[in-house]
Amino acid sequence: MALPPYYDLRTAALRLIGDGRVHRIRDVIDGIAAELDVGRADRALLTPKMRRRKFDIDVESAVADLRRAAWLENTALGRFRITAEGRAILAKGPKRIDARFLRNNSAAFRESSRIRRGSGKGRGAAPAAGGREFDGIAAVIEVSAAGDPCAGGAGGARAEVDDKPLRLMRHIGSLLEAEKALGGLVAAAFSGTLFITAEGAAREDLLLAFGRAVWPAVVYGIREDVQVCGCVAGGRLVRTAENWVDGPAAREAAANSDMPRWVGISAAPSANGMLAAAMPRGARRGGGGAPYIRHGLPIGVTAEQGAWAVDWPGLCDRAEGGREVEELVGIIDDRLGTTPDIGAAVRWWNTRRFCENALAAP
Repeated sequence: MALPPYYDLRTAALRLIGDGRVHRIRDVIDGIAAELDVGRADRALLTPKMRRRKFDIDVESAVADLRRAAWLENTALGRFRITAEGRAILAKGPKRIDARFLRNNSAAFRESSRIRRGSGKGRGAAPAAGGREFDGIAAVIEVSAAGDPCAGGAGGARAEVDDKPLRLMRHIGSLLEAEKALGGLVAAAFSGTLFITAEGAAREDLLLAFGRAVWPAVVYGIREDVQVCGCVAGGRLVRTAENWVDGPAAREAAANSDMPRWVGISAAPSANGMLAAAMPRGARRGGGGAPYIRHGLPIGVTAEQGAWAVDWPGLCDRAEGGREVEELVGIIDDRLGTTPDIGAAVRWWNTRRFCENALAAP
């Protein structure tokens, strides 16, 4: 049996979440699989790039479409409930929520689609009508399982590898929510990507708070064989009525998020300038537990010299006295010796070099 089309997934998701309760995305995925009779073999199909189950990604995309239509809302990362607009649509008993139905019945969906189409028109693109402009930071973090998807055979071993990126994205959300300096925090997951915005303080302070909050997720990912690569930018942002984010900082973070070939979180050019002003002049790292360090960011066959990156090895070293960092380097060496994926091996090698640089004496 082929996987269900998107319109069936959207319709089933709206019905399932339509009881008014808060639903976890994992329960939504399992519930739709049961309702649409998706067999275990079809659910186990993996995407070649992200190494996650295609059915799970399709359901997440369907739920994201319903959020863009303002028919669902996030109560926390990976948790959703129906809105008043969603209940009104559900009362109509839609048989097929396809793209045309979304456009014809949701002004929010039409507006977010227009913003998406126009998001690549340059840094000076005008904000959407009715959008709220604000200063803040935006981050895009890509999370992907780095191990061989075929290792361990089919069945439970695949499911374990498949679930790791989602668990890590939830962990990142929890870390960010615990950082009180990140005002107006919004974290939204889409497939293997986490979109984050924050506001309410000076951008330099937001960048520092972001680094302090997020570094343990990189450590957690190394332990779990999940590669975390992201970018944070600062500047102007636009938030629309349906909570869709656009603006120069959001576009810059997205454009730079998947360029570095390593495991870590770097600063986009806008954030580099802000951090350079915030850190002591001439210092290789900020000192006093500052969460960023200068490093030659590996991009393809070259490197961006002197960029700032979240100093997860240094922060981990100060928190654990060096014991855990030694163990992490050993884990990276194991990854280098066992991964069959040349791209993953390059990212682990660059990560090891970053770790050595971060722990070297200033």
